[in-house]
Amino acid sequence: MPRYFLERTVGDVTRAELDAIAERSQEIRAARYPQITWEHTHVARTPEGLKAFCLYEAPDAESVQQHAAELGLPLERFYEIETDLEP
Repeated sequence: MPRYFLERTVGDVTRAELDAIAERSQEIRAARYPQITWEHTHVARTPEGLKAFCLYEAPDAESVQQHAAELGLPLERFYEIETDLEP
């Protein structure tokens, strides 16, 4: 199944707010997009605030983009993963 990499700015939020965003994302996914699997998210601090780099597995790009739109966090970058490299 294809995997997708998303980048979005979440701003200057607290850990509790990040957890609430993740919980809401899971609620939306479970209710409307059960075919999507959230693998993990890396969160990095940048001059613009926190950025989330999320990895999802899904049958198609459209379902991941629709899920993101319902969550209300705009996607800055969106890629289908070609392959993985490991040491």
